[in-house]
Amino acid sequence: MLIGELSKLTGATPRAIRLYETLKLLQVNRHGKYRVYDKSHVEFVQLIKEAQSLGLSLAELQQLKLGVQDLDWVALNQLLAQKQAAIAQQIIQQQAELERIKHYQHLIAACVAKGLRQCEPNN
Repeated sequence: MLIGELSKLTGATPRAIRLYETLKLLQVNRHGKYRVYDKSHVEFVQLIKEAQSLGLSLAELQQLKLGVQDLDWVALNQLLAQKQAAIAQQIIQQQAELERIKHYQHLIAACVAKGLRQCEPNN
């Protein structure tokens, strides 16, 4: 199949597919001046796109590349665990921020209910 069909099957733009090849994430055979892709390319481009949707960069994927359309799965699993821990920490921080927002909303609502024109945040 040619790049247009690979693009339709994976949702990756032809430009992105060429970038994956430039970064050596994809190894593509050529038939004359045309790149020729097969089912393994479809699966690997889908994997790249899914990895990106999980927050992995192309540079990180390059570091995990082992062979033709293959990754170091143990290292990938470790990287995903690190990303999971970072997201969990962000959630904790955002929950604390949300609680602070709720606290100030409650204070402001109390001031408004009392008809105060100025509201001290610590009241």
